Amino acid sequence: MSDQTHLTNLSGDKEPWLLSISIGNLPSTKRNRPGSLAVPLLALVPVLQKLASTSSTYKLQRQINADKLQGLFQLIFEPVKATAVEGVPIDCADGKIQRSFPILSGWLADHMENVLLHGIKSNACSKCEVPTEHLGIPSVHHRARDYTRYHHYQRKSQTHHTEIEHGRDTHETLGIKRCQKIFNGLPRVSPPDLHKPDMLHTLYLGLFKHMRDWIPGFLKEHA
Repeated sequence: MSDQTHLTNLSGDKEPWLLSISIGNLPSTKRNRPGSLAVPLLALVPVLQKLASTSSTYKLQRQINADKLQGLFQLIFEPVKATAVEGVPIDCADGKIQRSFPILSGWLADHMENVLLHGIKSNACSKCEVPTEHLGIPSVHHRARDYTRYHHYQRKSQTHHTEIEHGRDTHETLGIKRCQKIFNGLPRVSPPDLHKPDMLHTLYLGLFKHMRDWIPGFLKEHA
């Protein structure tokens, strides 16, 4: 799980990305208890500098930021790649040693962080290839995202110096960015299935705040 956290105003509004880790078979009552140490801090990722869109080096700085972020997550995920394939001996509660295969199974983050991690546009879905105009229509079925296929299209496009037109499979129609994807290449990991609902931002700071602002206006309008 990850979240951008404000540090101080004294040195220019610095913000880091807090990455925490936990295991999936813990009961929620144990994981959510502050003193249980069930969600230790894994890493502090710096929030890289952002230039104004009017700057002449804006596009270059965005590419540099994307490359740096990719390198940081490759360093963080490097130990996971070997253990997911070869396994690692772990002491179990019954006193036996079992060969386990820890894999990345879920990622808790708000929408904008998932957009950045998956390399998609802000108005795109991280799970399927639904067009922007079809967002919120549950009756329409769309193909799940395949980041390996996107990587293949991107490499082919860079080789031929042209955009690959293959039906709807273009960067624009799929809502993806021309950059490397953070989770692509991790063994036994399905990137579209990693995105899990963030209760804080989705419900408490999103839905509840919207309803709190909307209900008084509704009651006044209808007396």
